Amino acid sequence: MGYHRNNWRQVADMAAPFIPGGEALMGAVDMVQGISDSVSLDRLQYVRGGHPVVELPWQPPGPPPNPQRAEAVGRQAWDVLFADEQQYSARSLLDQVGNLLMPLPPTELDMVVRRFGTQGLDRWDRLTHVEDEHGEAAYDWRRQQELFSRLLRTVSPYGAMLIGTGMSCSQPDFDAACSGCHCDDHGWVLPEGPFAQVDGAYVTEKWQWVPGSTEAMSWQDMDQGHFGDCWLLTSMQAVLQANPQHAPRHLRQEANGTVTVTLYDEGSPVAITLVPDLPYGHGKLWGAKGHTEDARYAESWPGYFEKAAAQFHGNYHDIVHGGPPSTALTLITGRVGQKVDLNSPWLVQEIANRKSRGQALVATTAAAPNADPGDAAQIAGGRLVQNHAYFIKDADPAGGRVCLGNPWGDGSTRKLWECWLTLQEVGYYLVQIDAVDTW
Repeated sequence: MGYHRNNWRQVADMAAPFIPGGEALMGAVDMVQGISDSVSLDRLQYVRGGHPVVELPWQPPGPPPNPQRAEAVGRQAWDVLFADEQQYSARSLLDQVGNLLMPLPPTELDMVVRRFGTQGLDRWDRLTHVEDEHGEAAYDWRRQQELFSRLLRTVSPYGAMLIGTGMSCSQPDFDAACSGCHCDDHGWVLPEGPFAQVDGAYVTEKWQWVPGSTEAMSWQDMDQGHFGDCWLLTSMQAVLQANPQHAPRHLRQEANGTVTVTLYDEGSPVAITLVPDLPYGHGKLWGAKGHTEDARYAESWPGYFEKAAAQFHGNYHDIVHGGPPSTALTLITGRVGQKVDLNSPWLVQEIANRKSRGQALVATTAAAPNADPGDAAQIAGGRLVQNHAYFIKDADPAGGRVCLGNPWGDGSTRKLWECWLTLQEVGYYLVQIDAVDTW
């Protein structure tokens, strides 16, 4: 298996030659494991170039459905959807549909969504993009997101996936932007790995010791993946290290399998409910994940956090182009970030003091001389990467050093996994440090 956490296979392979019969035993394990892993891989719900839509077990909350009422409301909402938006305005039609559907109990709401099918949902989606006389979309983002979040966390798993397939506005799109002859081998997968789980201490495949975490969602889980959004992901690492209780209050898996992530827009919380599929390509999870790229075993909460941020910004392309960590820290916490003075002779002491007060801190590295800003050029003797964001993992005031943690997670080498910098190196390799309160 590709499951990195306990890394039993790597240790066993190295020990096998020194144990009588060890190599034969590992050969037998290979045979059995190969069969079980191939069967598990075939079971993954993956759609190349599209979204999976499958029936899954669901125990609906609330009273049993009234089919007659669901049919009557569904027919009325259908007529409203297909009314002339030039005559009645798209905003008015969308408001009417929302007012008709929201009072329905979950089972009846699910019946209406299924009745709409792809034709009705596509029409609904197109109405959200109709522009008014000022060139603005007819339905503002916050109202739109509130409505779709209510729908997605209420209907059945099948209904949620139907919405995710039929309504492009309900979830972000992504462009893999990879090179090679299999660039079209990308789509979406329903991961089988856990949403989150408490970690024990383990050794990564790069022989890095990771301490155990008592929190189901912890900074140790973050592995960046193939999107260039270090500014976003390492900001979440910083927040979770500073305040381990942040994630349980802002990420939850709903009863129907969808995931709700709470972000902040100008200080106000915005709950974004997501269809539970994640970007997938070349046999692995393409975006953020926990500890492994294998969709059968990786914790999925980092991918859903990343997906919520992509939905907030518009799509994955917009978060790949990035932003300053200060923007990410505000998006995650709702608080305005603070700049740390890199020229202060007491910088290490100040960082230690801020961390003791529960602040999250994120550092950005400088560009290497004569290097392409888009390249992951190594600096500091191969310990750092240019134009990259790191969370400040630790501070040593007595030694005058700070430690940077890399959002590349288990996939990075030991040399790139974390980096201690002296005060002089901080001034030379870093261009800014952003801090924010997390409690």
